[in-house]
Amino acid sequence: MGSLRMKAICRPRITVVGLFFFLCACLSARANVYATDIRLNGSLQVGVVVPGSPLTISFVLNEVATNISVQIYAGTNVLKTFTSDASQVGTNAGLNTVVWDGTNEDGSAAARGVYNIRIAAAAAGYETWTNITDDGTNFDVFFPTSIAVNKNTNSSYYGRVFIGNGEAGTLDFTNGGTVDMGNGILKCNADGSPADEGGFGTGGYPWTGGSGGVSPFNDPSPWKMDVGSDDRLYVDDWSGSGVVVSFDEVLSTNYLAVLRPDNYPYSGILLSGPCVIGDGTNMQIYMADVNLIGAGGLGILSWILNSNGMAAINDTGMVDVTLSTNASDLSLAPYAVSVDTYGTIYTIQRNWDTSFMEATNDMNPKVLCFPPAPSGGPPDVSALWEIGEGDPTMVNNYGVAVDPTATFLAVASRGYGTNGDSFQGGTARIFLATNGSLVAAMTEDAHGNTNQEFFDVAWDNVGNLYTIYGEDGFAQCGWRVYSPPGSNQATTVAVPFIQVYHAITPPQLSQPAASLGQLNFTLTGQSNITYVIQESPDLINWTPVATNFSPASVLPVSISPADSQDFYRAVANP
Repeated sequence: MGSLRMKAICRPRITVVGLFFFLCACLSARANVYATDIRLNGSLQVGVVVPGSPLTISFVLNEVATNISVQIYAGTNVLKTFTSDASQVGTNAGLNTVVWDGTNEDGSAAARGVYNIRIAAAAAGYETWTNITDDGTNFDVFFPTSIAVNKNTNSSYYGRVFIGNGEAGTLDFTNGGTVDMGNGILKCNADGSPADEGGFGTGGYPWTGGSGGVSPFNDPSPWKMDVGSDDRLYVDDWSGSGVVVSFDEVLSTNYLAVLRPDNYPYSGILLSGPCVIGDGTNMQIYMADVNLIGAGGLGILSWILNSNGMAAINDTGMVDVTLSTNASDLSLAPYAVSVDTYGTIYTIQRNWDTSFMEATNDMNPKVLCFPPAPSGGPPDVSALWEIGEGDPTMVNNYGVAVDPTATFLAVASRGYGTNGDSFQGGTARIFLATNGSLVAAMTEDAHGNTNQEFFDVAWDNVGNLYTIYGEDGFAQCGWRVYSPPGSNQATTVAVPFIQVYHAITPPQLSQPAASLGQLNFTLTGQSNITYVIQESPDLINWTPVATNFSPASVLPVSISPADSQDFYRAVANP
């Protein structure tokens, strides 16, 4: 693995050792199989149960489970349990369903109220880090630039995978039809199926792919991505020198400009990232300034994000790790950055041997770990540890990511070769985040091919490693998932909840008023029900024009009327 150099950590040794074993214990309690995309009668918000109206609970498993348990509960009281052992629910990778008729275990009707769902999945696991995806068409990408996974357990989109794509083409998903993909972002469920908002999107942003369309790795657009605790996807546009924009989880067109040229500390800054940490008013975004010292490169910078998830106007950020050829362990420009929950900073140095002819041309450290940036103090210059110096196998690193428990650090390497179509030595490596010791290295595909190029890495919330890759001169590109070793179990608490009623009250629309081209009503119905507003010219043919959900029984409704003479009504859509 090459040389390894460590700096003394300024805290008692017993604390570090204790923390390490605590984190390992936490990881062993996590799981590589888990339930995501939980829906109730197709809704990501609420499922309504009334007599004679059963509820379908659906969920997606990222891989095959050994057993599954679906529980419906209120508080600490379990109302109903469905298990795979009783053949009541499936264990297959992908979509699984179970139907609840609104009764307790004894067959009596459930009381009116709100109920929750939790789904526990378990598997025997594997002996080593194992590729659990199949390199099939569901995992194809034309020119992958980045990957990110939603780790927010409070999100309806928990477990969703985002893959940046830098070239246009058409993909034929095994179980999802055809998806036209241009420069933009592929949205997938945890099992590799396309997300049901179309599977691909641009968010209305003008992605350019690469420089003049020559290659996505010349001014890549989109570039690196991360999902924040605010449930937004943050994406770096390298073609804008590192402008960062954010999107909601379905990539609708109301994107936000997070980092803009007014946030640059100097005009020629070139940013790679992002890594978004914290929540609420404590959210921060970290970026790597890819410029060398001679071009004014600063190192690793961060910005505080306001309540809208944006850096303040003219906020030029803070330097957290200094770039210096003689005064800092970060001697070459960083190429990517990842920050754990404790604020520890991990980075990879940019390889400036652009010919990639000789791996040994670049002898500088490739992966570094820095302590949390001191509040109000000078930037860090001394790494806690660094690895890769003099190691010819650790060149051309492209991505870095620390797992949610700060136990493992993953690094993606493209390898080296005579040109970009014949690289060798590409590897996805896993290190201990505490000291940089090598844990595992993935160098082959499922067929034993070793001509892999890895461009980026990411983790989900249960310990699986996600990678993007290219092989055979980019004849095959896609994304893969590697499961950690060992048996496992994880419980997902569903974000959508169940509302039980004994009858549905017909909703009423009242107090119509027109204002600024909008028609406004007051809808009176029941709480926690989704209502569909329908429009009709003749009281016979009805067309849905709006969908509204509210925890309140009385709510305002606004629509853009197609014709002022039409009729309107509200219907419950449980």
